Amino acid sequence: MSLVNSILYVSWDVSPNLYEGFITLRYYSLFFALSFILGFTIVKKMYVKEGAPIEWMDKLLVYAVFGTIIGARLGHVLFYEPSYYFENPLKILMIWEGGLASHGAAIALVVAMWMYSRKVTKKHIFWSLDKLVIVVALAAGFIRIGNLMNSEIIGKPSINNTSIFYEYNAKNSMPNALDNYIVRDDVAFSKTNDVVEIGDFNYPVSNLIIPLREKNISKNQDNSIAQYIINYCDTINSESHFFSNKVSLNYFYSDNILTIPVLIIPRVPTQILETLCYWLTFLVLFIGYWRRSWNLYPGRLFGVFLVMLFSSRFFIEFLKEHQAVNDMSLLNMGQYLSIPCVLIGFYFIFKAKKV
Repeated sequence: MSLVNSILYVSWDVSPNLYEGFITLRYYSLFFALSFILGFTIVKKMYVKEGAPIEWMDKLLVYAVFGTIIGARLGHVLFYEPSYYFENPLKILMIWEGGLASHGAAIALVVAMWMYSRKVTKKHIFWSLDKLVIVVALAAGFIRIGNLMNSEIIGKPSINNTSIFYEYNAKNSMPNALDNYIVRDDVAFSKTNDVVEIGDFNYPVSNLIIPLREKNISKNQDNSIAQYIINYCDTINSESHFFSNKVSLNYFYSDNILTIPVLIIPRVPTQILETLCYWLTFLVLFIGYWRRSWNLYPGRLFGVFLVMLFSSRFFIEFLKEHQAVNDMSLLNMGQYLSIPCVLIGFYFIFKAKKV
């Protein structure tokens, strides 16, 4: 272990809450709603272009919204944490706690569009599905931006200068039990010029500044409270992986301010990478519909959507921390589910014939 030159990273100190009051509005909810509003507008223009009744749009929105939410939730339940939800079935309904799977949403959308086609349009399923996947790709990008605002679905450690340190989550990862000793709103990280080299990875050193409550500290002249907080920080971050203080760096305690040198763990900005890939998919599909008349080839837009979106998902998963606990396999669940989606996509691309 040695100190080497500093590296750059982006500190992401953003609250997931857009507004906090009588009700709490989260950025994730805002982007989720925005994706449906923009999607509705774009699909409406396609309906007008093809002379379809506008009355179909209201029912399309109902099928799409319920299909997406139900499918995404059930996908997460069945693919990622089945044992937990089978033991706590009421938790399945608590979607505000997080837990939505894109693969489940994709399957449910196909089912929803099949039902919509039979009951409403009386047209082939691809007449509806080829339009819907265009805006689904757009929405997928917005959802990943929402994940970024929540500081979730994080990437693996990285020394790239575009890496992200999730500062907000790091400061709030300390348990509520410490509120008797710390002024949580004033907890901060202060960058230093040092980096600790451990193995093949360089960890930037930052000072974790923790204001302590004087009325409690005055009773503990031996700094036992300071050591208690250090031990707590070490325990919680061995699980959350935001930062670590398992190194021989001395802490400082003066004037009720505890300063702990910690190792920052910057991570690959996977949410941004996925957003760019999904919006590129949207752009290709949008041009394919409006400029290349791919809608005249039933299934082509759907096939391109599956190939582009889930291929990018497959490769970006290599840069993510595994969402499943203790999952040390080469491929994770998201990748296993992406492979058949890509193969099905190629099938529909090659099968599509002009009508």
